[in-house]
Amino acid sequence: MILHDDADLTKAVGPDAASALKYIERYGDRQMGHEDFLRAADFMTSDLGTTEDLVGRRRGLMEAWSPQEAKELEERLDELIEEEADNAWQTVPWNENLMSDDKDFKPIRNDEEDVDPNQMAFGPWSDTVVRVDRVQKVQRGGTMVRYRALVIGGNLNGCAGFGVAKANAPNEATAAASRMAKRNIFFIDRYNGSGLTNDLAGRHNSCRVHLRSVNNNKGLNGHPLIMEILKYFGITDCTAKSHGNRNVYNVVRATFKAIMTHESLEDIALKRGKRLMNLERAKKLKI
Repeated sequence: MILHDDADLTKAVGPDAASALKYIERYGDRQMGHEDFLRAADFMTSDLGTTEDLVGRRRGLMEAWSPQEAKELEERLDELIEEEADNAWQTVPWNENLMSDDKDFKPIRNDEEDVDPNQMAFGPWSDTVVRVDRVQKVQRGGTMVRYRALVIGGNLNGCAGFGVAKANAPNEATAAASRMAKRNIFFIDRYNGSGLTNDLAGRHNSCRVHLRSVNNNKGLNGHPLIMEILKYFGITDCTAKSHGNRNVYNVVRATFKAIMTHESLEDIALKRGKRLMNLERAKKLKI
């Protein structure tokens, strides 16, 4: 018969024998098996407050003989965790010590880990949040509220894109839409680096967008959102007109559909079977 009360056990067999019996009952014939080792590993690698953390603490406190001993064990465990966390923060990353005497050594940049492997846009890039809406959907369990964001972006050099994404928070929806904008990109070959070769037209639902080519140094005129999209493409000479239902989603999609129909002078010349030659060279050749 094993007495679990410290006072009764000490009174019955004495303090030395009580300590020995406690140790034998707790650690005598038991060895850490494979499952126990995995549970301990899950507990040591889990975040605070997670299910693994709570289960590991409960398993550890079950070994205590009294509430006082359980409290002391929990305090020692917290001190150990804090000590290990301090040691981890004070540790210098290995890539800064490795080849530290080499002049050509460059440490690994932390921002490279955040690059989306599915994105198609690299290099200089800027974007703008056009709109963030609060949307809701009625389901069997109730109404689900989420947020929808529309983002446009580009590199100001013939490449731009847009993205639409939903999430449970506005900042999460904006970040997802920004990543989508770098995947959903479009290219355009600008005329003289700033304009269009011909007039363009695009339509989405009941919204119609017309992009009219103008002479150089005429600037941008028309719908503000369309002008913002053209700026991201690097187009600075154009006149934009929009008709119909002009909500931001229709305008953005209609504008990109119009830009997709753009053809450069080289493409037009190849379709017509002609050789493209600029006026300066034609004058030199006296053609």
